[in-house]
Amino acid sequence: MSLSLITASYRRDLESCRLLCDSMDRFVTGYSTHYLVVPREDVALFAALAGPKRVIVDEDELLQAGLTQLPIKWKGRTYFWAPWLGRPIFGWHLQQLRKIAMTLAQPQARVMHVDSDNCFVRPFDVSRFASGPVPLFLDPGAVTDARLPDHATWLRNAHALLGLQAPVLPGDDYVGQMIVWDRAAVTAMTERIEAVTGQPWLRAIARTGTFSEYMLYGAMVANDRALMARHEIVHESPCLTYWDGAALDGAALRALAKKLGPGQSAIAVQSFIGTPVELIRQLALHEAA
Repeated sequence: MSLSLITASYRRDLESCRLLCDSMDRFVTGYSTHYLVVPREDVALFAALAGPKRVIVDEDELLQAGLTQLPIKWKGRTYFWAPWLGRPIFGWHLQQLRKIAMTLAQPQARVMHVDSDNCFVRPFDVSRFASGPVPLFLDPGAVTDARLPDHATWLRNAHALLGLQAPVLPGDDYVGQMIVWDRAAVTAMTERIEAVTGQPWLRAIARTGTFSEYMLYGAMVANDRALMARHEIVHESPCLTYWDGAALDGAALRALAKKLGPGQSAIAVQSFIGTPVELIRQLALHEAA
């Protein structure tokens, strides 16, 4: 059995995504196809990353949502609009919608979502996730209004979209890196959203204004006995993440890599932190395993 890898990216993450692809080509085995989903205006920029097992997917063709980029920015964010939207959404939300749509469009029973700022530094056979229970990553009881207010909002909105009772906090956090999804569970999730809201799933999610694809998936699985029976709760991601803080230098990057656990093969340094991609490349492709 095999599975697909999905990365939603855009032009500002091009060099990070190039490094991800180079590190995948060196270290990653056991997958069928890597789908790289980008906005239509960025397809030509990413074309050089295509290969025998990597396909560049046009976001517009995938979503068929009629979204138009607005000529204004707010707090550095690019916003998009369509007549059916109650308010504009920004690019990060579109990336989340791409992940759901690409999961439904690709042929494999399972997918792994790998973000642009992930980088493999050890050999990784992704086929270990292609059979057996589907790993459901969660941080138990991590979500509170005080500790993770955004995540609390995402969890509440996920429950509302799925027609569930409002969550009791503290709640579980399903946000992480290198998340595995079961396509049948995503199909059930989108069908449930459409049944509850009376709208196409993409429109219903986009109109909530703030949401998390991983919170939606986690809430769906956790509250469906049949789906949960096919999953297995895990608390460690295959990727070690540097979520926030000062930009890292070479020594700090090497120190981060030394913290990798036995089951971890990748690091992620959030792109907004400002660590130079070339420093990460040096570690991943010239100093790694």
